[in-house]
Amino acid sequence: MYTYSALILDDEEFSVEVLIEDIAWQDCGISQVNGVYSVRQAKEFLKKNPVNILICDIEMPGENGLDLVEWAMEYARFSKDPMVCIMLTCHPEYSFLRKAMQLGCQDYLLKPVDEEDLETSLKKAVETLNVRTRTASKNPPKEPESGRDIIRQKVLPYIQQNLTEPFTVSELADSVSLNPQYMMRLFKKETDMSILEYVTEQRILKAKELLLSTDNSIENIGVQLGYYNYTYFMKVFKRSTGMSPGQYRKQYGK
Repeated sequence: MYTYSALILDDEEFSVEVLIEDIAWQDCGISQVNGVYSVRQAKEFLKKNPVNILICDIEMPGENGLDLVEWAMEYARFSKDPMVCIMLTCHPEYSFLRKAMQLGCQDYLLKPVDEEDLETSLKKAVETLNVRTRTASKNPPKEPESGRDIIRQKVLPYIQQNLTEPFTVSELADSVSLNPQYMMRLFKKETDMSILEYVTEQRILKAKELLLSTDNSIENIGVQLGYYNYTYFMKVFKRSTGMSPGQYRKQYGK
């Protein structure tokens, strides 16, 4: 029988203590439970300790539990520990519920929560974790990829293969199975450039190559690289190189 760990995040310390004392954690299949009181503390804890079930409030002073859940779910993707998230909040707004479900949260419980309802949700989370663990034992995972590996082996090749096609950040993120916001932060961290900056740089390099190696019109070259507005292509090229495409071709062409 598998046993799991849980982490409770709530800026109300009393609420955390009540849950730790009153919930029948062992009966739910949870052997260890801890509490933290800020997003910062939660991240620090998650980086150092395995957590299988995250129970999280939404609004805290200057912080947002949904942002933490997004970060935690992505963090768990590249660790060996499966995670299930449960939102526990006093906010019944549909926008919060919708966002939580989009992030993959299992449940959205309103305060004050009934102990039986939370224990039912915890048992459901444990069942989900049991299934994932059994599946993982039959199909051992590959070593988790580092952020650098993801960018270099997946994101950059996709960009190069689709350089002449218009694509969105969401499409790029879907192609590598990442959340768009997480992917953009990871890309910036690993390359010190935004995705837009990198794509623009690569398209301008390709434009330079085409200007010197073909007789294609400047407008046609822009279209080939996804710039369907001729004036905009001229502006981007000049901002990048300090000269217009025509001037570049004339100066560097044979």
